[in-house]
Amino acid sequence: METPAHAALRADAVRFLFEIGCAAAATEIPCPISRFRVDAAGYLDPLPRGVAGVAQGSWRGATARTVIIECKQARADFLRDSRQTPALLARRRELEAARACLEERIIRVAEPELRIGGSALFPELERWDYDRSRLASYRRIVAELRRTDLALHGQTKFWVLRQYKLSDFLFIAAPRGVLQADEVPPGWGLLEPMADEATDLPPFRIRVAAPDLNAREVRRLRMLRNIAAAASRRVFAASANESDPAGAGSLEAQLEKVDPGGLRS
Repeated sequence: METPAHAALRADAVRFLFEIGCAAAATEIPCPISRFRVDAAGYLDPLPRGVAGVAQGSWRGATARTVIIECKQARADFLRDSRQTPALLARRRELEAARACLEERIIRVAEPELRIGGSALFPELERWDYDRSRLASYRRIVAELRRTDLALHGQTKFWVLRQYKLSDFLFIAAPRGVLQADEVPPGWGLLEPMADEATDLPPFRIRVAAPDLNAREVRRLRMLRNIAAAASRRVFAASANESDPAGAGSLEAQLEKVDPGGLRS
């Protein structure tokens, strides 16, 4: 049973999706090709600026994008979808520090061809394609990091959504203190509330940026379809309950006919 705190977090997630420019968003959405449902998801449509009802200064670009947000109100809620252990986390911190050291001190000097020219306005902000590094020690660290991440998150909800790139951006929304930045699963970002009380501020700040997974177009279209279906189910349920408050049981049977088992094809 959902708690009021989790429901409020999920409502803020939908508000965040609209504020970053999503043209469509909903809650409790079946994932494409997966048995999982996600708390909230939005569709960033590459519409021209100035279209009524769409936020300005948003994340929208030349192509469509999808965003998934998982809401974790308590640490126990997060741990159910992960396999966090102190020893694995400690080893992962060591490996991340070693990787960062090699990237900064060795690879940038020994393999300058890995710099992606023109990827940023200023040269010091340009991205590097470290995946192509031939440095043996670096490749060993990356391989051990992958094994550690698999031990921490393998076959969990976080792992599946990232492994199969079911969305362009993946975020966990959680109150401050529920999880630390170095506990965020690979491929995910972390959203934290801007304030404890209702204000005019945006609902979340991005504490950990989510990488762009560049989901396949078919995944985006299926997510858009599932967002539309989830939103339509809510409207249908609300309308049916208003017209026939005593018919809740028959309503569930009707909904199952409309969407048997959820949209996961």
